[in-house]
Amino acid sequence: MSRPRSRVKRAVLWSLGVAAAIVVLVSLIVWRLLAAEPSWWNPAEPQLAENLSRGEYLENQVVTAFHKVRPVEARQWTLELDADWINAWFATRLPLWAANRNLNWAHSVSEVNASIEGDQIRVGVRYGSGDAGQAYSVECRPVLGEDGRLTLRDLHLRAGRLPIPVGLASGTLGAITHSISQLQTVLSGGSIDPVARLSDGRRVVIRQMTVGDGKIMLTLETLPEH
Repeated sequence: MSRPRSRVKRAVLWSLGVAAAIVVLVSLIVWRLLAAEPSWWNPAEPQLAENLSRGEYLENQVVTAFHKVRPVEARQWTLELDADWINAWFATRLPLWAANRNLNWAHSVSEVNASIEGDQIRVGVRYGSGDAGQAYSVECRPVLGEDGRLTLRDLHLRAGRLPIPVGLASGTLGAITHSISQLQTVLSGGSIDPVARLSDGRRVVIRQMTVGDGKIMLTLETLPEH
């Protein structure tokens, strides 16, 4: 009777050992995926003179274009945003922009960068300081519907290189985006009116959007106060 019991015991121990090894292996894989940055991750260097110049120029260009007083016959205008210049702004100007608006994530986000490939836009943030921070990224295809509302199609979220459902990331996303309600809406699968309201009451609306060749091309319209 002892031999069968011994064989059963060895089989149980062997099964437990295999299960433990699988758990450890899976844990290591998950940890490596969480710790790794996406393959496209390439934030701009904030101290580089070229990036400082690009970031400031892009901000001035956008602010000037949005606030320009335009005649009725020229209310529609275009704006081109290049991924390299966007990343320069993220690295050099975004921290100042966020801090000036007292956004609570301004001191928690240490890196922000974007990549445009085909009609897909990828945006990543490192939440936390230095190498101890966790990289989160969003990949999507922005679409303007026939009703003029903006949605994000083919939406994917990742922590490091590990795909995660939107619900699982809601805590961290909420901490970063709760001050920007429209961003929360589109990341949750909803649609928004792509409208920016200016301090003088005018509105700037996105009428067309084309994504490709590392750039975002926008056709916008400046509407009068109402």
